[in-house]
Amino acid sequence: MSQTIAAPVETEVDPARFFWYGVWALIMVATALPMLDLVRVPRVLPYTATLVIHELMAFLYFGHTFFSNIWSLVIRKTQPQPVGVWARGFLRKLCLGVTAPTAVIVPLMGLMLMEDWGGLVNNPWAWDAYFAFWLMAGFSVVPDVIRYARNRNAGNPMHGMMSGGIRGMLALVATLYILIYCMVMKGSLFAEPMLAALGVKG
Repeated sequence: MSQTIAAPVETEVDPARFFWYGVWALIMVATALPMLDLVRVPRVLPYTATLVIHELMAFLYFGHTFFSNIWSLVIRKTQPQPVGVWARGFLRKLCLGVTAPTAVIVPLMGLMLMEDWGGLVNNPWAWDAYFAFWLMAGFSVVPDVIRYARNRNAGNPMHGMMSGGIRGMLALVATLYILIYCMVMKGSLFAEPMLAALGVKG
C-alpha cells in the first residue's frame, strides 16, 4: 500500500522584514510623543491658512480612503489578472501620492492648530481624534505605505487583498469616528468654553 506525502508549501520569506518592523515601530513611537505632551509643534502659518490646509487634506484623505478601499477591492477581485495588476499599480500611486502625504499633513496641521488652544493634551476631543488617527496609522496607513513603496508583489493583484481590505475598512470606520464624533460632536462641546477663554463672544 503506497502512501502519498504532500510536499510542504514553500512560502517566500522576506529577508528584510525585521528592518521594516523596526521602521514601523520607530514611526509609531515618534508619533505617539505628542499624546504624552513630550513634543509640541509650533504653528508656522497663519491660523486660517493652517485650518484650511488641515480641512482640505482631511477631506482628501477621507475621499481617497473611501474610494480606494471599495474601488480597488472590486476591480482586483472581479476583473482579469491584467486589469487587477493595473488596478494595484494605480492604487500604489494613490497610496504614495495621496495617502502618505495627507497622513502626515493632517495630524501635523492639527497639532499646530491645537497650540492656539493650549496644546493637544488640554483638548480631549482633539486628543481622541489624534489617538484614533495614530491607531489607524499603526494598523493600516504605515503598513500600506511600506508595502506599496516596496512593491514586492506587483504582479499578483490578489496578494494581501484580504488583510488589506479588512484593515482598510477598519481605517474607514476610524476616519468616520474622527470626522463625525471627535470633530463635530465632541468638538462642539468644548468650542464654547474655549472661545470664552479667548474672550470671543458667541
